[in-house]
Amino acid sequence: MKKITLIAVALLISQGVIFAQKKVAEKDVKVSYVKDFQRQVKDPTNVQWYQIDENTFKVSYLDFEKSRQAMVFSNKGMETHYIIESKYWPLSVKEYVSANYPKFSITDLWVRKARNKMTYQTRIARKSGFLWWKKEKEVKILDFEVDGKFISAE
Repeated sequence: MKKITLIAVALLISQGVIFAQKKVAEKDVKVSYVKDFQRQVKDPTNVQWYQIDENTFKVSYLDFEKSRQAMVFSNKGMETHYIIESKYWPLSVKEYVSANYPKFSITDLWVRKARNKMTYQTRIARKSGFLWWKKEKEVKILDFEVDGKFISAE
């Protein structure tokens, strides 16, 4: 019985981590965040807002060149994410992930600009399941210097 309870609790916690950001309507976002976004980004398309926690919101959008980008707003400030297509991922980052996280694969990679400092961030996930039905079991965010040197993992 204890094993079943532990498994159930672990499953609930993992679901919370995977679905930590929920999609929200623009009207549910802090007005100052929406105004900052509108002031900085001209003519975005496919705008989608997500709430990460009580004071943190992420907006995903396509810019005028139809490149996917995102901005994160919180009490700590704002950061911009320039999403990089997989064909342009730095080799040093891919090699680091495959050598140090062999059961994980890169799901996203972006240039993160915060407080005038630029770094690479990558989201990696370990998946399990059947042929077409795969579920993320564990997710990590890795930080790298722009020269590809590893900084930290969350």
